Amino acid sequence: MNILELENISKKYKSNNYLAVNDVSFRLEKGDILALVGESGSGKTTLLRMIAGLEQPDSGIMRLKGEEILNGNKAVPANQRHIGLVFQDYALFPHMTIAENVGFGLKGISKEEKKHIIRETISLTGLTEDLGKYPHQLSGGQQQRVALARALAPRPDILLLDEPFSNLDTILRDQVREEVQQIIKKTGITAILVTHDTKDALCTADKIAVLSKGQLLQYDSPENIYEAPFSEYVAHLFGKFNSLNSKTVANGFQTDFGLIPAHHNHLADQQVCIFCRPEYIETVSEISPVGPVLKGSVVKLWYLGDFLRVIIASENDKGTSEMVIHIPPGTDIKVGSTIYFKIRKYKLVDF
Repeated sequence: MNILELENISKKYKSNNYLAVNDVSFRLEKGDILALVGESGSGKTTLLRMIAGLEQPDSGIMRLKGEEILNGNKAVPANQRHIGLVFQDYALFPHMTIAENVGFGLKGISKEEKKHIIRETISLTGLTEDLGKYPHQLSGGQQQRVALARALAPRPDILLLDEPFSNLDTILRDQVREEVQQIIKKTGITAILVTHDTKDALCTADKIAVLSKGQLLQYDSPENIYEAPFSEYVAHLFGKFNSLNSKTVANGFQTDFGLIPAHHNHLADQQVCIFCRPEYIETVSEISPVGPVLKGSVVKLWYLGDFLRVIIASENDKGTSEMVIHIPPGTDIKVGSTIYFKIRKYKLVDF
C-alpha cells in the first residue's frame, strides 16, 4: 500500500537561478524507511520540508494515504498533515522534563490517557532515565531518543528525520542509528530521513532516493543503489568503484588486465563498460584452477585497519589503466608487486 505519493514536485527559491527540487516523483509504501541522500545543495532537505508542509512547492501533487495534501497552490497546513518531525538539533524544550517534552504534541485527550501514551512511547524508545530530568541532564544519544519519542507519541502517519545522527560522535552514531531503525520498525510507522552519510542510508533504509542539483537520479533498494547504480555520480557517492573498458570476445570480456570469462549475447568486438566494487575482487595465485585470471602491478597502497586499499595498474597501447582493490591486512605486498585476481561480481553499465 502506498502511503505517500509525489508527482512532479518542483521548487525554486527567488534568490537562486536554478530549481532546488526539479520534477521529483516517487511512491513510498507503508512501513518503509526512505533515505534522501545527496551532497549539500542537492535538494534533500527542501524536499523533506515540503513533505512536512514547512515549504510550499511551485508545482506538483502530493498524496498522503490516497488523499491530496498538495495540488498547485492548494495545500493542507503542516499541523493538519499528521506528520511527525525530528529536527537535526532535536529542538527539545529546555524548560520541560523528558515526560513533558514527549507529551507536548498530545492534545484533546484525558490526563490519564496522556500519561499512558507517554509511558508507552518512552518504553518503545528504551529510555530508562528519570522522566523528571531535563534535556541538559541527558547525553546526546538520550536526547535523540527523547526527540524521537516526542515525534512518535501522536502516532503520525509518517515520521520525518532531518540529519538525525549528525550531532553524534562515531561510536555513538552507530549505536543510535541501529536503535532508531529498530524503534521505527517496531512501531510500523513509515519514515523518511535526510542524510549526507551513505552508511546511514545503507544501514537504515528500505529505499534510497539519490538527489543531485534538485533532480532524482535513482530511487531504489540499498542493494541496487550500491551494486547497480544508474550513473557514475551515484556509484561514486556510495564509495570506491572500478569502471573497466572492455571488448567482447567469444569467451568473455577482454580488459587491459586480462580476460573476464563469461557467457554473453553481445556482438564480437563490442565495447562494454564493466562496473565492480573493490570488495568484489578476490586475489588468487598465479596458477589458478578456476581458469583465466587478471593481473596488475601495485602502484599505491594504504593501510585502513580492516583492509588494504591497493591501486593496481596495467600498461596498454593508449597509456595506463588502473583499478582499486581491497585485500586483507597482513598480506605481503608492496609497490611494484604483481597481483593476480578474479572479479566475483560485476555489472555491465553504460557510464
